[in-house]
Amino acid sequence: MKRIITLIIFFWISMPSYAQQATASIDRNPVVEFGALVLTVTTDESLPRNAFIPERWISDFEIRGTSVNSSSTMVNNRVSRSIEWRVSLRAPAAGRYEIPAIQIGNSETAPIQVDVIAASEQPPQERNYFIEAVLDEESAYVQQQLTYTVKLYIADQLETGSLGLPSIDNVSVEQLGQDRQSQEIIDGRRFQVLTRTYGITPRRSGSITIPGVRFDGQVRRMPSSGFSALGRIEPVSTRSGDITIEVLPRPSNYVGTWLPSEQVSIEEQWEPESSSFTIGEPITRRVAITAVGVRPEQLPEPEFAYPSEIRVYPDRGQTEVNVIRGKSVARATYTTALVPSSAGEFILPAIEIPWWNTRTSEIEYAQLPERIIRVLAPPGGLTVPGTMQSPSEGELGQPNNASSGNGDSEVISAESQVTIARYAQMLSYWQYATFALFILWIATVILFLRQKHVKVSKNTQEPVPQQVRKPLHELKQACRTNDPSKARSAILAWHHARTGEPARGLYAIAKVLASPELEVQMQKLEAALYSREQQEWQSGKALWAEIQKLHQRQSSSEEVLPKLYPNS
Repeated sequence: MKRIITLIIFFWISMPSYAQQATASIDRNPVVEFGALVLTVTTDESLPRNAFIPERWISDFEIRGTSVNSSSTMVNNRVSRSIEWRVSLRAPAAGRYEIPAIQIGNSETAPIQVDVIAASEQPPQERNYFIEAVLDEESAYVQQQLTYTVKLYIADQLETGSLGLPSIDNVSVEQLGQDRQSQEIIDGRRFQVLTRTYGITPRRSGSITIPGVRFDGQVRRMPSSGFSALGRIEPVSTRSGDITIEVLPRPSNYVGTWLPSEQVSIEEQWEPESSSFTIGEPITRRVAITAVGVRPEQLPEPEFAYPSEIRVYPDRGQTEVNVIRGKSVARATYTTALVPSSAGEFILPAIEIPWWNTRTSEIEYAQLPERIIRVLAPPGGLTVPGTMQSPSEGELGQPNNASSGNGDSEVISAESQVTIARYAQMLSYWQYATFALFILWIATVILFLRQKHVKVSKNTQEPVPQQVRKPLHELKQACRTNDPSKARSAILAWHHARTGEPARGLYAIAKVLASPELEVQMQKLEAALYSREQQEWQSGKALWAEIQKLHQRQSSSEEVLPKLYPNS
């Protein structure tokens, strides 16, 4: 019995130890601040995949992701199993940190001391990736856009990656332009360089900290042989340092819309480019405001003033932004269609926009000087009727003062006078009777014509001459199809055909015809013609109805209306 117990103890002592154990390690130490490292935790216990949850044990490092691998091996007919967790971590700021002991199943890992060093302490030959970030100003005014330039340097072969600036309270951040790629040689090593520019606009005054830009990605580490297929993929992370700036408030002496900028300008363009224009012909005026280092919504809208003799059809302002030499340049364009309705000289007032020069810290003004425009009648304007020559005396059958003989030499005898008196008395009776009959006849004709006029005037239309029928037909067709361009051409042709004079514009035609309703329809037609925003014209039916009313309106003794066809 003693021999059996001794043999059992001997074999038990001589058997290899298969005690279960867990280990933890990191792929680099020290690590650069905000850089990436990988924690590997391994156990030979047969455990489920969720036996290790990193968030429960690690608090000093940012956890980016976890992968789990399990494997089985057989040695001397003995099967052993293991499970491995690989945790990708991001290091915090420079300092000494500890990854605590981790309980895995029935085992526990040893704690790990991690040294995190500043990027400036890293040896140059080990700097495979890093970020440089620069702000163009150390201080700024509220709502002033700053340029934030970021450069990412990578010496390894980049597989994937993302570069981003975290959101900042009370600060607007936008990327300016596209990323630029280049190469640089630093300490004899070639780096790929990715350059990105941000526009940063503080919305409040005071001290503001801009956090560093962070890069997360994967690179392929090339072996010494240089054969890329053998390179291994490793996660990388880096971050630029924080930058603190002082934001100044709006100056108390500034009056107007707050516009901080390096340069502001205002300019105008006319189509046609001239100082003299024609009545009724549309004019396009474009006023553009350009400012450096501002967002488009910060640009103020200028105040326009026009004389009442010019009809105005403004469009909405169009804004755009471009990046020129790393600076954001905003531009707002205001387009207005102008239609003069009267001849003469008109003054368009000057336009002035205040802005704050961020370089000199002084208020300045962008100015557009006043402009004098001359409006002329249409070429060949109104024909001046020739003066009728007065007939010379004697041409209208007036009696000639020259006598055929001497009156003093003619003597009328008394007998002749008596004879003439008798005949005159006899004729007087017939004259009275004839005059009375004539008066009665005149009265009868007047009564007849008045009754006929009352019956006919209610339904009769002013006759339409032959020469205006074609433009009237074209106008009717244009109104049916709601075609504003054809309607305008037809109206101008109709006006010229009925008057023989050039038109002074659509509104002027309605004004001459003394029709307020037609004026309203002409305004709608002009708005559809001259507005930049391609307004759909649906008033063709109403316009044609007003043209028809012109042909049907009654003559009134109380109101004298202009004749529709003066040449007929």
